[in-house]
Amino acid sequence: MRKSLFFSKIRVSMQSNRRSGARFPGLVLAGGAALVLVAAVTAAEERYHPAIDPELFPLPENLEAAVEFWKDVFATYSSDQVILHDERHLDVVYSVVDMGDLRAMGSSELEIDRTRIRRVRAEMNRIARALRDLAAGGPASGLPADLRAIPGRMEHIDGGRAKYRRAAGLIRSQRGLRNRFEEAIEISGMFMPGIRRILTDYGLPVEIRCLPFVESMFNYRARSKVGASGAWQFTASTGRAFLQMDEAVDARSDVLLAAEGAARKLRQDHESLEVWPLALTAYNHGAGGMARAVRRLDTRDIGVIAEKYRSRTFGFASRNFYPEFLAAVIVYAERERYFPGVEPFPEIRFDVVDRERYVALTDLASATGVDMDDLAELNPALDRSVLAGSLLVPPRYPLRVPAGTGEQFELAYAELPSERKPDRQAAFGYRVRRGDTLGAIARRFGSSVSAIQRANRLPRADRIYVGQRLRIPTPGSGRAAPPPIRRAAVDPPEERAPGTEQPARTEIVHVVVRGESVNRIARKYGVSVATVVAANELRRPDLIHAGQRLRIPAGGKEVVYRVRRGDTLSQLARTFGTSTAKIQRANGLRSSRIVVGQTLRIPAG
Repeated sequence: MRKSLFFSKIRVSMQSNRRSGARFPGLVLAGGAALVLVAAVTAAEERYHPAIDPELFPLPENLEAAVEFWKDVFATYSSDQVILHDERHLDVVYSVVDMGDLRAMGSSELEIDRTRIRRVRAEMNRIARALRDLAAGGPASGLPADLRAIPGRMEHIDGGRAKYRRAAGLIRSQRGLRNRFEEAIEISGMFMPGIRRILTDYGLPVEIRCLPFVESMFNYRARSKVGASGAWQFTASTGRAFLQMDEAVDARSDVLLAAEGAARKLRQDHESLEVWPLALTAYNHGAGGMARAVRRLDTRDIGVIAEKYRSRTFGFASRNFYPEFLAAVIVYAERERYFPGVEPFPEIRFDVVDRERYVALTDLASATGVDMDDLAELNPALDRSVLAGSLLVPPRYPLRVPAGTGEQFELAYAELPSERKPDRQAAFGYRVRRGDTLGAIARRFGSSVSAIQRANRLPRADRIYVGQRLRIPTPGSGRAAPPPIRRAAVDPPEERAPGTEQPARTEIVHVVVRGESVNRIARKYGVSVATVVAANELRRPDLIHAGQRLRIPAGGKEVVYRVRRGDTLSQLARTFGTSTAKIQRANGLRSSRIVVGQTLRIPAG
């Protein structure tokens, strides 16, 4: 019997005996042996993080190294670092390729990506040569100094010198994800309370809330190379089985709606596979594939399956899905230790408006005066055709509106004339005939190619075929959307000569650059995320974009700032509402010269 399973069974027995008042009924051991057993059980229990229920999510010994590897990927290595490791034994890490030097120099993303590819390829070739030398009987002392530890790192692997030859073909690269995990923690704050409520309603373990970290890092726009979409990464075929997906709605794009679909799928897979490690792995590999693994190996032990199951489709991602999930649960539970100062965004708040019939979203927006942009942000599952008014909101879709406006929307819906609330979607069917093109069909029915593509989810306009059934959106089915409410822009601070004093300001204007998050901007200015969110009325803090202007209330704190390409001392003084003279005094600068990568203390204005 496997050691981890043995401990698991003993632990269950102990818990049962504690409840019955017995110590170890039926277990006859000498005193010393009993002490050894209790010590072993205690040691086994210490292997489990308190955020994980070991009865539901056991950790076999042979997967411990994989969990530790993924914890490092999530919490230690940044996206500028690439880990080179053995594909099967994740505790064998050969080296780390770091692009920090190019980042500090201000190189472009394209240049960094190209250099990363070259460096990783060269490093993998260097490691492979070292492994082949060891396989040929060469001494470790003949290897490059940084690779001489390879034999020690691989001494727990059986196979003699042949293991080095095998390892030369199993070198894998893994890019760090610390930056993305940090941003995912921020975004998750908007959805975690809702996800937890959904899991509770479906009777599922709370640990499953961390699955989107593994699938997409909470990026609901994520799309995989196999067509999986959204934060929970549903493919179209699986999505149709568990989610609302039609011409007007794709629930995969909505984190909370997709969470309900994920809960239904996971509950179904758990009922058939009986244990959570297999049900979770089935989320990646498919329930049928996991059922075949169980039949072939005659076990439900995920440790045995990960080590021994062989299938063309059961590759690295499937073998590591469960350890990666456990690592995500642990890192999220320990987020304050791994990511100090990172604040999750506030929970998204909204009302849900029920309707009995179809309705144009533009009609409701016009009647209530609510900005269409706000409705679009709250309802990412709605197709663009719905936002444009050419398709209607289906009655079974849970329409979200800004918190506190639910009654207003219900009244607006009730007062709409009956002809504005049809009992069917604003589109009709057309069967493609020989010689048809999408452009000709659009002209014939007064529609547009893009509208028909969206209504039928056609990736390309030239991919239609004879006999295909198309939905043709009806032109003018919804009223024109009201113009978006534009808020007055905040004027930038006036130019001042370098070195001159500037009056204290109560607000700073920050122009968002590509790749920035609200958390990073808040830390840059020494204020909290909540302050930035409130000052700019950000309903979706994860949706800031390059060029957006954010108001930053003055925090009255000293800020530590790393100089970027294009920065000047006078520009930094204007940005932070202080003076060049104050920055020079705070940093002991004798001139206004600064360099990329230099760290400056920016005193409060």
